[in-house]
Amino acid sequence: MATLDRLRERQTAPQLALTQARRRRLLRVFAVVVMLVYSVITLFPFYALLVRSFVPTKVATQLHLWIPEAQEVSLDAEVGNLAVFYDLDLRDMKDALGIPQTEFIMARTTLREVAEDFDVPQQEIKEFFKNFYIYNGWITLLQNTDFFGALGRTLLITVASLVGITVLSIFTGYGLAGLRRRDQMLVYNIYLLQMVIPAMLILLPQYQLIQWVTKLIPGYTAKSLTRSSVQLLAVVLINIKGTALSTMIFTSAISAIPKDLEDSAYIDGASALQYIRYILLPLLKVPIISMLVIQLPLVYNQFLQPYVYLDPENSTLIPLMQTVAGQFSTNFQVIYAAIVASVVPLAIVYLIFRRFFVEGVMAGAIKG
Repeated sequence: MATLDRLRERQTAPQLALTQARRRRLLRVFAVVVMLVYSVITLFPFYALLVRSFVPTKVATQLHLWIPEAQEVSLDAEVGNLAVFYDLDLRDMKDALGIPQTEFIMARTTLREVAEDFDVPQQEIKEFFKNFYIYNGWITLLQNTDFFGALGRTLLITVASLVGITVLSIFTGYGLAGLRRRDQMLVYNIYLLQMVIPAMLILLPQYQLIQWVTKLIPGYTAKSLTRSSVQLLAVVLINIKGTALSTMIFTSAISAIPKDLEDSAYIDGASALQYIRYILLPLLKVPIISMLVIQLPLVYNQFLQPYVYLDPENSTLIPLMQTVAGQFSTNFQVIYAAIVASVVPLAIVYLIFRRFFVEGVMAGAIKG
């Protein structure tokens, strides 16, 4: 009987192993399918956004999953409509087609009439508009010198704001660590109070205060480098003011560090700044990375503060996109191209520093 039971066990063991292997294989296949579906769903908006930057405004209401085929411009199209749809500068068209700048072209004039009135070959007109159907958004964007200036100011404000808010948040958390005294609790609660105060509620008094201070600076009222620099500085100062999130993150993180570590550093002759620089900062890698990941897109994609405090010629990326929207028409192709171009720097930053982001998030997750 015992021999028979052993034979049965030997026969069922391979079957059980085969069943477990099949289950593991099916589990892997299921996991791969789920990850692929999730990746497609995550990346599809970016893909659709890229495709939309090549879709002309007149067919912007249609769904396009791929870049549409280029269409030849109709010679019966009116110059005024082309100027609206393509943000066309008639001076550039006149230069390209050899038409004197002194000649006046009415908005209702068709391209066929332009060819006849100014003796311009029709094929030359078609060649001029050849790339406008698909690439108009990128052509208009890259030829706009304001875009590169806005991009530079956006990057400058983002970097300065992130550095400033990180440094000030660390010192704030260091000063409030432990919350042992009543004055610390009072200051901490004042920071937390910002969570229930809407930003729009303080926009007007904040604007009046900043305008009162900036007007005291010589040369601010005139259009000059001083005015532009002061406006950018005002936006940075607004961004780096203490927030409830940064205060909670660093106060909690610094409070978790043993007090004996600080006392040992002071006994060894270290100053407060040396303790922060050589001991505290390396231990704050996780909260610093966490806050940067949260604040980077918020500061980079900021609209309200730059729109309120910066002159139109001193604008950043997001407010600049708003100027493309007109009262009677909007070139959506340029807007989508500008959005894609604004996303690229963030993607580059993530690709370059992704290792630091992952290390910062995983630091301390595994003990030992």
